[in-house]
Amino acid sequence: MNKKLWAVLFLVCLVPLAAHAWSLSTWVTSVGGTIVVRDGVPQTSLNGMIYKNYTTSQPLTVKVNANTGYTISKVIYNNVTETPGQTSYTVQGPTAQSVQAYFAPQRVSVTAFADAGGTVTPTNLGTIYYGSKLISARKFTFSPDLAIASVASITGVPAGATVSSVLPAAAGASVTVTLPVGFTFTDNIAISGTFFSPPVAKTIASQTVLIGNPVTLDGSSSTGSPSSYSWTQTSGPNYPTNKVIADSTAGAQVSFTPTVTGVYTFTLTVTGGSTASTKVTVTDGTPPPPVVYDNITGLVHTQCYDCHSAYGANGPGIVSNVFGNWSSSGHKVKGVICSQCHSTVLAGDHPGPLRKGAVSTATFNYNFASSGSGNFCVTCHSPAIVTDFALSKHSVRAGSAACGFCHVLGVHNPTVKCIDCHNPDNTYGLAWPPPAYTFHSSFTGIANACKACHTTHNPKVLSIKTSCP
Repeated sequence: MNKKLWAVLFLVCLVPLAAHAWSLSTWVTSVGGTIVVRDGVPQTSLNGMIYKNYTTSQPLTVKVNANTGYTISKVIYNNVTETPGQTSYTVQGPTAQSVQAYFAPQRVSVTAFADAGGTVTPTNLGTIYYGSKLISARKFTFSPDLAIASVASITGVPAGATVSSVLPAAAGASVTVTLPVGFTFTDNIAISGTFFSPPVAKTIASQTVLIGNPVTLDGSSSTGSPSSYSWTQTSGPNYPTNKVIADSTAGAQVSFTPTVTGVYTFTLTVTGGSTASTKVTVTDGTPPPPVVYDNITGLVHTQCYDCHSAYGANGPGIVSNVFGNWSSSGHKVKGVICSQCHSTVLAGDHPGPLRKGAVSTATFNYNFASSGSGNFCVTCHSPAIVTDFALSKHSVRAGSAACGFCHVLGVHNPTVKCIDCHNPDNTYGLAWPPPAYTFHSSFTGIANACKACHTTHNPKVLSIKTSCP
């Protein structure tokens, strides 16, 4: 009876213990670190996967540690990849638990930064691993942007590196930080350089005001945070007997009210000696005399250029270029002015349908149906210029450039000279004189002598059928 009772009691005690049994598998998959369970013996990659059974219901601590020069690249806990950076895990039954640790060589960041006022090259050394050594020296060069500026300081220079100059360096000089051969990378490196630029005087170049109105001389745009400003008048009406400001007048801004018309000049000097000049023209409001042009140029200037150069949607630069091209063109010689192309019979249609971009710069054809169709030039010129060109060798060489191949200044100055290409020094590989036509050897360099015999757009066709001069 007693034996049966003891057997029953044994089974009753054993069942709870069996119910709490669970397993933990740990695995260091690569070199570079360890796994430690309950502060036990560190497990490395040499141990492979380790299984252990536990019957405790208490949680266990599993620590993942990276060796020097390595980082934890990944931890998989119970088949789930954990958030990077976590190194300690709490595992607990009754279900099976698993921890896998992955390690990788530690990367070292090596960077260089330049503050405002200069540059540094290179800005980094790319991928560097902990413990690696240089087999050739590496350099970081800090350079000021301005010749008057200098490298003021360099921080973050690691032990063993050298700096090429005592700081602050001379104005305009570059400074190099060198990591020598054999330098060993054991930590992140961040080298930073600052620059000093002495104050530079800056002011408004010129201004025009009416007599009796206040004028402000403004040096507040000076760079380098000058601590002092000094203004001096250097010329002007009745100078130096009468000066509108006293010599060495202080202040970033200085004002005066002129009572005499004329041109006044002033010099601003800031801390360190940098200077800048400004001019003030004082008038009584009388407009200057108009510029006199030759008849046709003056007409175009009055009708078009004066407004378009100041207010035109295309901008002053583009309008000036168009006017300049036209001024030296055959169109001007023939009396062709802007309004003959840029207007229509429609009342108030200004400047008409022929606007910027309406004509192709390559083919001289209309780009938009609203402007016209076909070739723009045949509006005035014979349609034969198009058909002749299509049959000529010129069209083969020009290709898609077409008209623009020869007429490089566009429709505003289509003037072109045969000798621009047809000359003894041409770069197109054209034989000179042409084979079997020895009379071309009498070429004298006259701009368009070719046209005495050849038609312009298809020079293969002779314009004089009997003989050539």
